[in-house]
Amino acid sequence: MSVITTRVADCRDCHRCLRRCPVKAISFKSGQAQIIDARCIACGRCTLACPQDAKVINSDLQRVQAFLAEEERVVLSVAPSFAAAFSPVVVNSFVQRVKSLGFTHVEETAVGAEVVAHTYKQLLAERKEPLISSCCPAVVNLVEKHYPQLIPYLSPCLSPMATHAYLLKERYGPAIKVVFVGPCTAKIDEARRPEVANLVDGVITFAELAQWFAQAKVEAGDGDAAGHWASRLPARAFPVEGGVLQAAGIARDMASGVLSISGFEECFETFEDLARGKIKPRFIEAMICSGGCVGGPAMPQEASAAGNRLKVAAYYSRANDGGDPWPIPREILTNPQLTRSYQDRQQRLLEPSPEEIAAILARTGKTHPADEANCGGCGYNSCREKARAVYQGWAEEEMCIPFMKSKLSSLAAAIVSSTASAVVVTDANFIVQEFSPLAAELFSLKSREALGRPLHKIFDPTDFVTSWMEQKSIVSKRVEYPQWDLVTLQTILPIRDYGLVVGIINDISKQVKAEEEAAKIRYETLVRAEQVIDRQMKVAQEIASLLGETTAETKAILWQLIELARRKEEDGDAVSGGSSPWQPPQGG
Repeated sequence: MSVITTRVADCRDCHRCLRRCPVKAISFKSGQAQIIDARCIACGRCTLACPQDAKVINSDLQRVQAFLAEEERVVLSVAPSFAAAFSPVVVNSFVQRVKSLGFTHVEETAVGAEVVAHTYKQLLAERKEPLISSCCPAVVNLVEKHYPQLIPYLSPCLSPMATHAYLLKERYGPAIKVVFVGPCTAKIDEARRPEVANLVDGVITFAELAQWFAQAKVEAGDGDAAGHWASRLPARAFPVEGGVLQAAGIARDMASGVLSISGFEECFETFEDLARGKIKPRFIEAMICSGGCVGGPAMPQEASAAGNRLKVAAYYSRANDGGDPWPIPREILTNPQLTRSYQDRQQRLLEPSPEEIAAILARTGKTHPADEANCGGCGYNSCREKARAVYQGWAEEEMCIPFMKSKLSSLAAAIVSSTASAVVVTDANFIVQEFSPLAAELFSLKSREALGRPLHKIFDPTDFVTSWMEQKSIVSKRVEYPQWDLVTLQTILPIRDYGLVVGIINDISKQVKAEEEAAKIRYETLVRAEQVIDRQMKVAQEIASLLGETTAETKAILWQLIELARRKEEDGDAVSGGSSPWQPPQGG
């Protein structure tokens, strides 16, 4: 298992961990960060950088607690920076508190550091080549994985942690479990190396131990940790920059050729110069954390490395006041089991050609050197470094923030330009931020002329102001602009999260005119129809009048003819003596 892993559910694709990673040992796939073990030096900087706490340190806490639950004999090796990691009350009662958790013995790792300090002094006296301290496992990882040409310069002795573990097992027997507690994530990685795995049985951090104390509700009376460890140990200075030199009695002056460096940037620059043959110092005390171990990732972050240094210095003075030096057995200094070797672990991959780099850059809109902003937003120091990471499969093209911003802006502009509606966007002060070409056409402007202008300089902003102030949308409201012979249907949307007001304006002038024209035609048609009907009624009345007159005349003539016929009939009956059976209708 990697020392540091990512909780995918919490990762928010912010690239902050990559920006903080000194060796770019973090890859991104589908927006999720993953540790590249082959490059990682386990410095732990990414755990502090992640704002979502998505980076998880995989320590041995559960295994250590299992040792105690199984009633194993367990000794705790305490890094000397503990004096700055805990409050004075906890520091003074530290031994009692640790033993109340079930640990059998408690001892400072500075005992092992004493051996290492003496070894450094001996090595420096015997060799002509530069010597790099190997106390810091992150420095060792940096050399093995990124500067393998410097491996011959690494000190061939075990670290203080591993040396102390060896001494403890020699004293208490090989069956005892040795657990180291300190401020360092790289120590977890070191404990898993073959040459250390049989010595150190577990590594936990100061932060985990503090939480353990709290959960177990450990209480202890006042005491004196310095009094418990009566020996005077100059190596208690190891966790601060320059402390190794002080403990080893190695002089550092202008003519000594001795360097003390801390922080990745200084380590990187120094190793670069050393690898290129620009410098050739006698000894380099190197620590990856700024200020030394007191600036480690598992130290309390509310205090600075300088503040922690002062706390360690105060403890150093108090603990070493009046005590007797710890006598280092002679056989320990020559024990071959306290030596170690190193291996080249540099990841070697196919490198992209200049043409391949150019092609990758072109896909993110960088076709000329001037296009390479080198802004670092993606996490890499330059556009070309990021292009190389894309080639290696560590990065995604979409990680380029200027490119994605330009792409999204172009997409938004394309959408705004191609939509059938006019679009006007203002900020919360009603200054125009976007004015689509169709909007410019409607209001007789050019888009560029509108950008940055107050909206009231273009048209009445009342609806925009009302929508923003009330934080309510105005939907499909008819608004007329007589000065432009324009009738519109407008929807105004306030977007609080972005401080914008978006107006979607549809020109319905032609539709309104068409409706008005249709209404006019309908009216005129009705008027004409009414006129025709009126004329027809007059004609009908005239016809009816004429028909009435002719009907009366016809009726009169018919009566006259009937009367005439009747008379003739009567005259005939009078002659024949008969009578007519027919009678005229009654009522005329």
